[in-house]
Amino acid sequence: MKVVYFGSDVFLSCFEYFVEKHQVLALYTYHNDEDYFTEYAIVKRAGELGIPVHYEAISPEEIRRYFTEEGCELFFIAEYDRILTLPEDFPAFRGINTHSSLLPQGRSYYPIEGAMERELSCTGVTMHKVAQRLDGGDVLAQHTIDITADTDSIDVYLQSAAWARATVEELLEHLDDRWAAGRPQAEKQPYWKRPASALLTLHPEMSRAEALAIFRKYNSMTQVELGGAWFYVTAVEAGTVSLPCEVQRLSPTRALYRVRGGHLRLHIHPMEVRT
Repeated sequence: MKVVYFGSDVFLSCFEYFVEKHQVLALYTYHNDEDYFTEYAIVKRAGELGIPVHYEAISPEEIRRYFTEEGCELFFIAEYDRILTLPEDFPAFRGINTHSSLLPQGRSYYPIEGAMERELSCTGVTMHKVAQRLDGGDVLAQHTIDITADTDSIDVYLQSAAWARATVEELLEHLDDRWAAGRPQAEKQPYWKRPASALLTLHPEMSRAEALAIFRKYNSMTQVELGGAWFYVTAVEAGTVSLPCEVQRLSPTRALYRVRGGHLRLHIHPMEVRT
């Protein structure tokens, strides 16, 4: 099967399946500094295989061309940051999106972080038909993932990826039957917006436990202000010794940060623009 793939490193396991078992015509990807999983590995793999890589958005005309001129049979979308504008009255199009929630709950660019923010006991992964309504196509497969006190957001991402590879193999093996049996999403639920900046931000008045709880939910979306500049926090540990000053910069990517009851050992990455 000829496939155009849209995605990042989150579901790299699915990309590996398609390059092993099918023909990938092109990879469409993106970069976002606040994401823990970026596009590094998938772009590297595509380059090794000679698969064209695109960072620009795809147009309706390009969608039509892939299906009518290049023989594409499927668009597979797995953690992609753009909405596809589908050609009108184009029956040849068939697309599958992999979404990290139990749709219809959790329509969002941040479904895993949104589930953690809402302190849900479980979330999951949904594979569904691509439709004009965002995350609104018929459900083809779903899997539930438990969220426990020991689970952080990266654990959920990793569990999602492990399930997705097995599911996409089974789904593609019986695609016509599974496509015909797709289950409509009848229930309408609100779109989960990006977590508020205040929920993502470390500050000296919070305790070590509160800071670690933020990082557990949001990981590299966590942010901190150091000396008037804003940074993403890419890793954090906590110590019990209090610092004589609020911030001690150890290097461009490391800092000690005073909080109640001790300090944080931060790995940081500069934000170009605070969001």
